[in-house]
Amino acid sequence: MNFLKQKKAKRYVIAGISILAIAVLAIVATSTLKAYANEDYWTVKIGKKTVAVFSSESSAKKVIKNVKNHYVVEGAEVQSIKCSPAMAVEKKTYRVSEAPKVSKVNDTVDYILSGTKKKTIYTVKSGDSAWGIAEKHGFTVRQLAEMNDTKDIATLFPGDELKLYETKPMVTVTTTQLLTSEKRIKYQTVTETSSEVLKNTTVIKQEGAYGKKQVTELVTCENGKIVHSEVQESKVLKPSKKKIIVKGTGILPAPPNGSTYQGDGQAVANYALKFVGNPYVYGGSSLTNGADCSGFVLAVYKHFGITMAHDAGVMRGYGKEVSLAEALPGDLVCHYGHVGIYIGGGMIVHAVNESMGIAVTGASYTGPVITVRRIVE
Repeated sequence: MNFLKQKKAKRYVIAGISILAIAVLAIVATSTLKAYANEDYWTVKIGKKTVAVFSSESSAKKVIKNVKNHYVVEGAEVQSIKCSPAMAVEKKTYRVSEAPKVSKVNDTVDYILSGTKKKTIYTVKSGDSAWGIAEKHGFTVRQLAEMNDTKDIATLFPGDELKLYETKPMVTVTTTQLLTSEKRIKYQTVTETSSEVLKNTTVIKQEGAYGKKQVTELVTCENGKIVHSEVQESKVLKPSKKKIIVKGTGILPAPPNGSTYQGDGQAVANYALKFVGNPYVYGGSSLTNGADCSGFVLAVYKHFGITMAHDAGVMRGYGKEVSLAEALPGDLVCHYGHVGIYIGGGMIVHAVNESMGIAVTGASYTGPVITVRRIVE
């Protein structure tokens, strides 16, 4: 009986060892087969260069699709998209033991569009300048501007982000799209003349207004930059309104005693000062070739559309009388047989005499002031 039990136990041991051996052999065989097994991958190629590997064909095709569509404007009617060099998806088989690193779709698209995997972004700090940032990172200001062509690097503010890498797309994506957009219509500016407006005065008769039109264009771009555009259709939605400016040619007689005209006395004084140093000519009224005192005054005021007699005595009756203490630039300062134009600070500009010509002196240089006359308020 003991012999039978021992024999049976021995058979169990042998069977167990056999099962274990079979299991070990199965594991070894499986590992060996797996090491030599193959798996399919899909590569994205630009020309002959492989730029990424994917575990599915759909992912590889999505990269090409996203690169092409990156420069498509929303709402545009796409006519054609071409890449140069051409992009393609190619199936490739690898041993499991030599499986390649699989890329991500978005990372690959970004890499193809920018041409670089290492991107450095700099956040502008208080006190930074374009020159300082460029010098610190080994660039010229021009290179920094080219890297950030969508920003105005002349005006940087804290918190602005700048690219510190050069963008060189690996492909040139040429798109031809039919774009419809609304554009402004510029308004015309026309000038009219009127004797009802004082000389050297302009008034706006009508304000201009931009119009609006709908334009359909066939636009060809390379990596988003327009290289050719052709208008296919243009429709005015709102016409522009021209701006009308009226330039005065009107001449007014000198204001009678006790009244004034609307004007700018400082402008009169400033204009008169332009001719300081020009000659004195008795009986003359030329601001450049020569004038006497009243000829100088009438020529200056004529420029502003006001006529006067060539007579210093008559001028004493023009406009409104004010005191010398109240005098403002542009007022007439009258003496016996002489007249000048007040410029402020107790000074006048006038045609003094043949030796001095047109000059600036104190108001009482040629004698006591009889009266000060205000021609324009």
